[in-house]
Amino acid sequence: MECLDAKRAGELVAGTLEPHARTLVIAHVASCASCKQTVARAEALLATALPASSRAALEATMAPPGRDIAVDATMAPRSADIALDATMAPGVGDGRLGATVESVAPAVVPRIRVPHAVGKTLGRYSITDRLGAGAMGVVYRAEDRELGRAVALKLLHHPDAELTERLVREARAMAQVNHPNVVAVYDVGATDGITYIAMEMVAGESLRTWTQQAGRSVPAIVEAYIAAARGLAAAHASGIVHRDFKPDNVLVGKDGRVRVTDFGLAASRTTDEPLDDDGVMGTPAYMAPEQFAGGNVDARTDQFNFCASLYEALYGERQFAGQTVPELAEHVAEGRVKPPPADARVSSALRAIVLRGLSVKPGDRFPTMEHLIEQLGRDRAKPWRVTSRIATLLAAMLAIGLVADWVVRERVAGNIDEAFAATARQTDRAVKLLAGRFDANSNQVYTFDVMRDVTGHYEDADFGLGDEASDDAALAEIHERLTSVDWRFAREIAGKQYPTTLAVADAKGRLLYTSAAPDVWKTDLLQLPWIKHAIDAGAGNSMTLMSFTDPQLVATRVLGPAVQQGIAVLFTRTLIVGGVPRSQFLQIVSARQLLEDIRLDDKTRLSLVAFDGTSDGDVPQDLAGYQVQSVVIHDPLVENGSPIGTLVMARRMDSPLALFPGARVVFAIALLAALGGAGATLARARRITEGRR
Repeated sequence: MECLDAKRAGELVAGTLEPHARTLVIAHVASCASCKQTVARAEALLATALPASSRAALEATMAPPGRDIAVDATMAPRSADIALDATMAPGVGDGRLGATVESVAPAVVPRIRVPHAVGKTLGRYSITDRLGAGAMGVVYRAEDRELGRAVALKLLHHPDAELTERLVREARAMAQVNHPNVVAVYDVGATDGITYIAMEMVAGESLRTWTQQAGRSVPAIVEAYIAAARGLAAAHASGIVHRDFKPDNVLVGKDGRVRVTDFGLAASRTTDEPLDDDGVMGTPAYMAPEQFAGGNVDARTDQFNFCASLYEALYGERQFAGQTVPELAEHVAEGRVKPPPADARVSSALRAIVLRGLSVKPGDRFPTMEHLIEQLGRDRAKPWRVTSRIATLLAAMLAIGLVADWVVRERVAGNIDEAFAATARQTDRAVKLLAGRFDANSNQVYTFDVMRDVTGHYEDADFGLGDEASDDAALAEIHERLTSVDWRFAREIAGKQYPTTLAVADAKGRLLYTSAAPDVWKTDLLQLPWIKHAIDAGAGNSMTLMSFTDPQLVATRVLGPAVQQGIAVLFTRTLIVGGVPRSQFLQIVSARQLLEDIRLDDKTRLSLVAFDGTSDGDVPQDLAGYQVQSVVIHDPLVENGSPIGTLVMARRMDSPLALFPGARVVFAIALLAALGGAGATLARARRITEGRR
């Protein structure tokens, strides 16, 4: 069995333990010197708490040595007892805590005989159940018949003028405080010589019991004590000093609300009553130095009592050593607080707050309970403030990243614009250069004898002078001659980097020769719009872009049976004689070669796009993270050249946030979230600091 605490010893002395528990406790006390001291202190407290007129009754209840102590069934408290320890300190006397119990025999413990009140009526109250007892009185559950509500009814152990005055004083003190963290007083009265207080009925347990339950974290304990501190602060605001704050005088309801009770030692600053008129008063384990010294007490004394209770709750042990009242008083007066246990979970900041409240000099403590509450709130809100700072720092970093990204992007965008402008100029030069090569090549080709034959070929059938067969034979002869011509010179003029397809057509647009498939001839090139336009309108040179897979181009078979991919650059030279088209010379190259002439750097992606939407180049389909610009390409061989296609330029925006697609959006959302988190946690920290949920 574990050693007794002050509460358990008080229950033993007051006779409120169950028979079985009482037997076990007495057997343990008989063999434990420490518990004998604890019981002796409780006995001394109880004896000094009673006036002289009641002590004879107490002595009459003492069991003879060596005899077990019987307990009436009516004395057993319910499982939900509300502990009310003795509220009086021992007198100065000889400084002993009480006679020690002989170790060879069971402890001799006084028992107070409380009248059996369950089932009785006091005025408008019907007593229904016994809740608990202390040195001063017993608390019952009662029904207020007039208002139809349950109340806690506190009765004295014995009728006594001094105790009656103290009970009435407690009622008056509590009645002056209207606060959710103070037990409300409904009524005080006397019936048949019995004085009672009707108080708010709190279904719950003492703060001591609540704290000792497993799983109570330091923040939860501090929050509960802050609530109790608010009750004390409200009492101080009404001019009331409790003078005996301890965890047994605080109730925690099942609704979680904390309420301070038992103002039996309270006194009011609003009256002429001196606060030290009762001598040394309080519970020694929690008393301030001025209480031991018998001096004046004030709100700062309650602060000491509060911090002593909080220390015990946080560390699981009392803050000052001492087995006797003089020893304890000496340690308290000298401020010799125990070092924290090795496994303590209490932060140094929280310990510093509690130790300041335990200062020997009242002036060294916090000015008011409100200041103490604020400091406890600030400490409890520290994780939220730290989180807010971290979120703010993160938001600042994200903001810096976004600003830096914006600055870098602006700078990079300017550089890219310059690169695009240079590429556009290079495009114009490259297209004109290629057109010049084509034009020079065609001029050389038209010096070939066979090209003069093509130009001078007329079909007699068109004039009624011959037949189609002879015309076809003449055309076939021209085809054979074109096939046998060495076109190497013409291809070299176009440039070795440009694999060129050369083709020849007559005035009717019939294909006579193509270097891509020399055996293919007599196909209709009028399917190609610009060739038909050249023949119909008598136009000269032209350049255009067309997909290699365009059905019209494929149908002419000018590129042979193999179908290439990408964009073709087609140059057409229409020879006009006397205003009439007489022949056509075609040169066809891949646009990829033109792109290589245009490209100025490895960072800029380029693609040529024909009017049908077909493209050729290395511009990616997904342009996220790229800066893009397009340039229209005009036919350089035609005055005020018409558009023939588009050059698309794309370059990645290398910036701090060019990490992945949508990085800037993610960073922006993260920034907003961080700002929101910083604001929310800061608001939470302020609410905690100010004592609001």
